[in-house]
Amino acid sequence: MTSLDEFDLPEPPDEDLAPPEDSWAPPLEGLVPAPAPAPAATPADGNGAGDALALSDELSARIGKVTGTLLSTQIKAIAETQLAELLTPEIYQRIEELSRRRLAAELETQLVAAAHAADAAENPPTTVFGSTEEFVRVRLAPGYRRDVIDNREIRWCPQWWRHEEAISRLEALWRTWEHFRLDATTGMSVWWRDHADHHMSVLMSSDGPFSKCSVQHGHHTPDNAIAPLPTDPAPAGMFPDTREL
Repeated sequence: MTSLDEFDLPEPPDEDLAPPEDSWAPPLEGLVPAPAPAPAATPADGNGAGDALALSDELSARIGKVTGTLLSTQIKAIAETQLAELLTPEIYQRIEELSRRRLAAELETQLVAAAHAADAAENPPTTVFGSTEEFVRVRLAPGYRRDVIDNREIRWCPQWWRHEEAISRLEALWRTWEHFRLDATTGMSVWWRDHADHHMSVLMSSDGPFSKCSVQHGHHTPDNAIAPLPTDPAPAGMFPDTREL
């Protein structure tokens, strides 16, 4: 029987020695199992994922707000520091000079306006017309034309100055015209709408102060004139004389 010692077998390699670089080794693929993949995340039950997302958005918004506030504070502090560095004594002096000039200009404007107001109060503007009669003859009659001859609905008295109501209303028209003529924008519009149309409609109405007058026959005599409104004296003491108060 032949023993193993009779064969010329190579000695086993030293365990401390590394295998030579050109040595062949079997591939490890298939021999060593690959690590198992991580299990996929499963959504939480209920609204957990939605709540987490909403919480994340709210947290992000708060962080953004705080960050914006901090940035604003830092920017303001930097701006104030730079401004303090830029405001040299010469610049301060220039600012003070400009402020004094501005205040002086505003004060001068106010003084001029006050002087104009005082002058206007002491010397009111002169009127265009010298009297109610001139205003009616020169301005109102040519400007406010109506058919007062063949129209029975419109009345006019050539001797309007015989009617107390007509004198009062026409003088009011003259005074307001002198006032509103100074307003170059809406003055005349206001005068026509609120004054001329109103008073002339009352004066020329069929039951107005000219109701018994006509252009053809002129002013009626006092016997045919409209009687004053009847009135009885008020009880004594009901209307105290304000001049005696």
